[in-house]
Amino acid sequence: MSVVDHAVEHAAAIPWWGAGAVSARQDALRRTAVAGADAAATLITAIILAAQLDTLPLRIALLVPAAWVIGAWVTGAYRHRRVKTNLIDLPRAALTALTLWAVAGFVAALGIAAPARPLVLVAIPLTAVAVIAARAALVPLTRDRRFLAPVPVVVVGPEAGVRAFVASAKSSAVSAVCLTDRPSIGPDDVAITAELAASGLDRVVSLDHLVATVRRTGADTVVVVGNPDPLSLRQLAWELEHLSVGVAVAPLWSVAPHRVTVRTLCDRTVVEVSPPRYRGTRLALRECADRVIATSALLALAPVFTVIAVIIKVTSPGGPVFFNHLRTGKGGRRFRLFKFRTMVPDAEALKATLAAANEYSDGTLFKMKRDPRITPIGAWLRRFSLDELPQLINVARGEMLLVGPRPTSTPPEKMRADYYRRTLVKPGLTGMWQVSGRSDLPWEEAVRLDVEYVENRSLELDVDILFRRTLPAVLGRRGAY
Repeated sequence: MSVVDHAVEHAAAIPWWGAGAVSARQDALRRTAVAGADAAATLITAIILAAQLDTLPLRIALLVPAAWVIGAWVTGAYRHRRVKTNLIDLPRAALTALTLWAVAGFVAALGIAAPARPLVLVAIPLTAVAVIAARAALVPLTRDRRFLAPVPVVVVGPEAGVRAFVASAKSSAVSAVCLTDRPSIGPDDVAITAELAASGLDRVVSLDHLVATVRRTGADTVVVVGNPDPLSLRQLAWELEHLSVGVAVAPLWSVAPHRVTVRTLCDRTVVEVSPPRYRGTRLALRECADRVIATSALLALAPVFTVIAVIIKVTSPGGPVFFNHLRTGKGGRRFRLFKFRTMVPDAEALKATLAAANEYSDGTLFKMKRDPRITPIGAWLRRFSLDELPQLINVARGEMLLVGPRPTSTPPEKMRADYYRRTLVKPGLTGMWQVSGRSDLPWEEAVRLDVEYVENRSLELDVDILFRRTLPAVLGRRGAY
């Protein structure tokens, strides 16, 4: 008997009242927190701007907080499905700012309010930045089952699919699992149950406890992985709707939400996955912005470059300040990547003698946790990723981006098909590899992360990697050797 048959059989014994109460409370809490953060950020920004700008009276500045909250509500920024999955929600913040810009511009054109220009040029952009910062401050409260953590979900399916889903989950939202190919706990399953418990996961001991587990954990979604039967899925949805619980079907591979649409085809509802976009006006503008930012950063960091260069020359004489190496860029084009030299001058000649100690057995990279060629100052530079700063030169030259897949030294003709997909975009100064463990990651996992980024990249993902995840990864120093 399938998991759905058992769920249908036993769901009648569960009263509908109270079901979904945890989900409703948590949903209301998250929406209230987001709206409160928006209101606080916009109000503080308005008061500061009114105090600093003579051309922006306080009574006009205070219109922005009210207008922002109303505009965010109108554009759907506080809808529970959006707040449930992403507190920051850059697209809706941008849409709200554009809406207020349009309204302020219309008011200025009518001549109704003279201070409309400072609103458009100063108040609204700074308010948008303040809102994003305030929401980002809430993100740590969503982790480790804290009070803004997402409502738990229950994952159902064969063991391999469940494990893959849980391993790729970006949060601790998964509270329980039901292994459909292991319908009962026998002597051989004790270790699996203990392993799941150590990860904070409850195991549904038998298929007929699925609905009871959903109600007990307060889950608002049941995620079905594997190859579910459509009729069984429909029956499960019927039973769970009385608990205000939805049914989600995990895709066969990792696909970003912006690539997925639901539409009607041949009188059937289908889920369509759009192809990735590797070129276009928006991507060209982002590349131009990266080059401008990199050039500005190089000018600002010139004193830091000078100090590091002097230290390298003094502590490791006989070699250049910069190390450059051929890497493969977009379209398989080769370019020279710049780094601060962190090894002894004859490091390349010594590599052959250390080949047996290479911790990447497939030969794609040469990595040792205690590489004897690394100088003392080089180890310090690597620990804080300061040796990567000269790659800003590559970004300014248009060979790299601020965010992208890891620049690889493998020539294009030696790459297998999935590996070559990394060259569909320019490599990045930081990326999924750098923020997910760097050299501690197995090579296959590093390739998988980069390919997923290439196919699913977006402005929101780039901002998340660059501003929220890179600094903790650098300070955490995991895999930095």
